[in-house]
Parts: sequence; structure tokens; C-alpha cells
Amino acid sequence: MSDELVTLPDGRAMKAAEYAARLELLSKPFELNEIEKLPKQLRRNDDNKAQCRAGTQASADGHYCGGYHARSMHLDYIGHAGITDRLNQVDPLWTWEPLALTPQGTPLMSDGGMWGKLTVLGVSRIGFGDAAGKTGPNAIKEVIGDFIRNAAMRFGVATYLWSKSESAFEKKRGEEEVHDEPATPPPPTQPVTDWQALYLAAKDSKPHLEALRNQAKQAGAPADFWLFQAVETQLASLQETGSEILEGKLV
Repeated sequence: MSDELVTLPDGRAMKAAEYAARLELLSKPFELNEIEKLPKQLRRNDDNKAQCRAGTQASADGHYCGGYHARSMHLDYIGHAGITDRLNQVDPLWTWEPLALTPQGTPLMSDGGMWGKLTVLGVSRIGFGDAAGKTGPNAIKEVIGDFIRNAAMRFGVATYLWSKSESAFEKKRGEEEVHDEPATPPPPTQPVTDWQALYLAAKDSKPHLEALRNQAKQAGAPADFWLFQAVETQLASLQETGSEILEGKLV
């Protein structure tokens, strides 16, 4: 088998053993010093950001990256440089290209990022990259780097890290009962009743006092609410004097 030749889709030929070794290298685990940490927010719409350090809510897993973000898990991932180095080891002739170009000849951005094609050992696979919210001159570099990581995963590069990290991420979201749907708005706040003002307005009228007492009961006021005693005292006073104001007249 060592002398058997394999012809790649692009016409290149190599020994079968060498081809098998290159395929195996695609999915080979990375060294620990090659693995980086990428913060990923537990809630997509969380704007409560802070520096990721001890004593803040920014880290959900005890890793402190020093960055500025909302509460996040720090996922294991391989950066653009690590992926590029692995592709160079597997196939120094690997290439990538966008699926479409603008009239100016630059990669066409669509769907919030760029669709492209990565070719390794003569095989092409589709990937997508976005700028993760970045803008300005570095945004396009972020798009390309993200596309290469995404497309390389289609060849098995660092797939094991993505699977493990996503599983841990979803588990943490479940533990913290994270829901990205908009929260149900609280019921409208009821206006505060100014019982003192109502009592002063009703204190010279027996019907008004009785109506005020009923209003307080319907509002759920406790039995020892001051208003009830005040109403009873004032009703007794009106009964003793035999006078009350009705429609602006003393009777």
C-alpha cells in the first residue's frame, strides 16, 4: 500500500499512506498551548457589560479574560493563525475564495457576512464568516478569519473543540435558565391612592365617608388600616353634632 498512488480531484498524485496521514492530521487534536478562549454571551440581547475579572458577573465559568462583555462562557477554540498553520501542514496548496465578488472585485458581503469556498487536498467545501459585530478596517479581516475557521471545521479541523464547547455552553444556559425571548412586560403600575387627601375631602359628609371606607376595603386595606378608625371616629362625631356638609351647605 505504501507505493500505491492516490490522485486528488485537482490532478495531484501522492502515495496513499501520505494521503491518509494528511487526512488524519486534519482532525488531530491541538496542543493545549494552541487552544484559545472565546467569550460567548449566555444571553444574545444582554447589554449589561463589564470587564471580565474576579468580582464581576461577566464570567459564568470562572475564567477571566480581561475583556469587556456581558455574562459569558469562555469557549475553547483555535484562532485564525492556528487553523492556517494546520491547513499549511496538511496541504501547502490549500486555497479559499469568496462565492461572489462585487463589481470592484472584492468579496461580496451578504446575510451579514461572507460565503466562501475552502479547498484542501483538491476538495472544496462551503463556509460562512462574519465580523461578530466589528466594524471598520479590521472587520473584513475578521470575516475572512471566521470563514476559514468555519470552513475548516467542515474538514474536521477542531470539530471536537466546537462540539465540547457548545455542549458546555448549552448546559450552562440551562442551569441559569437563560431564555432569549423577550421577557413578559410587567403589568402596568397602579396609581398610588392618596388616602389622606380622600379622607380630608370626605370627612364632613357621612355618605362620602362610608363610600371611602368601602373603597379602602375593596382595595384590600388591612383591618388595622388607620383610615378605618379615622372614618369611624368622624362618623361618630357627625352623629353627635347632627351636622354634615351636603352640596356645600351646612345642615
